Amino acid sequence: MNYIIEHQTISIPIPEEFRENSLKFAREQLTQRKAQQVYLNTLAVQVVKTYLHMLDIPTDLASSYSWNPYRRLIDNVADLVLTGVGHLECRVIRTGDRVCEIPPEVWDDRIGYVVVEINQTCKEGKIWGFLPHVTAAEIDLNQLQPLDELIERSHLVYLRSWLENIYTTEWQAVEEFTSKIKPQFAFRSIKRVRGLKLESPDIVWQIIEQLYPNHSWQKGLPSKFLSKKFNNRRENIEINNNSHTSSELLDILVYLIQTTEDEETRWTLAEILWTLQPNHPTVSARRIMDLGMQLDGNAVALMVAILSKPDQTIAVLFRVYPMNNAYLPSGLQLAGLYDNGQPFLEVQAREEDDYIQLKFCAEFGERFQVRVGLNDAVITENFVI
Repeated sequence: MNYIIEHQTISIPIPEEFRENSLKFAREQLTQRKAQQVYLNTLAVQVVKTYLHMLDIPTDLASSYSWNPYRRLIDNVADLVLTGVGHLECRVIRTGDRVCEIPPEVWDDRIGYVVVEINQTCKEGKIWGFLPHVTAAEIDLNQLQPLDELIERSHLVYLRSWLENIYTTEWQAVEEFTSKIKPQFAFRSIKRVRGLKLESPDIVWQIIEQLYPNHSWQKGLPSKFLSKKFNNRRENIEINNNSHTSSELLDILVYLIQTTEDEETRWTLAEILWTLQPNHPTVSARRIMDLGMQLDGNAVALMVAILSKPDQTIAVLFRVYPMNNAYLPSGLQLAGLYDNGQPFLEVQAREEDDYIQLKFCAEFGERFQVRVGLNDAVITENFVI
């Protein structure tokens, strides 16, 4: 027995307003074929929006590519942004179709795909099912998963969407978060990297030269970053010693982050960069959340940062900070879990730890959990790349 027989579709009436919106967008197109494509795509997006609204899942139609005139003109897009989650693609079939076409331009940058059947009168849409990712130009309807999977995924934290500055409201910028709390907040005052306080560019260079012995950081450095001929001295690079944010220093940090293979080194460089310039685009995918936990009288916050890698994987950093005290309670655990709940990384706070952290790399579509706990107090967050 196949999926189509086993699972029911969800039928959504298409009101006149939806058809008017679709016709308006279709009239902007240069050919009849493109106009028909845009008309049906727009109907599908509105059908899915209606369904998600029924489930109290917030959407952002205005931020969707399908609502952008230029993207509609050049691409075959039918996406709907789930607020703080990412782009959900809504692909059209007609009554009687048993396969759905997925154009290559929407194979990436999507949290999933929903197949929508539009009937011949364009007065009803049927939602058939969901796929988390695709790698082919066509999918058989038998491949589709139940819509429960979409509902479950709408509550995941999509870290890859953070690279597009798409966040849910509970994940705040670190600077915004710390501005609302007391000055004694432990991590607010942390300006140290590798035990050194970042008081001047000279300190930054000292750390870089620790990371790259014998001035090996210079190897492969583009000539545009060099102010003078090197004599194995960092002073030959012109730096404004009165500024933490010399543009040349920042550019070199970015270059090293993008080209260094060692993950520990990359995260040290990233920490320097977000300390010097928290909103720099290379390290801006960094957010923090109050876990709302009282552990031995201490509240904690979870910080997450991600870095994209040339091999299309994502480097992930999780940290737990104390919110009211200088140190975490001894024995506090931070664990990374597979989707089945089995741990793959664990760390435990010792006495006088002001934070604990996990670092690992994950592939697109990979799901995992992060657990923070002490004794019987446990909280688990679900993530997907």
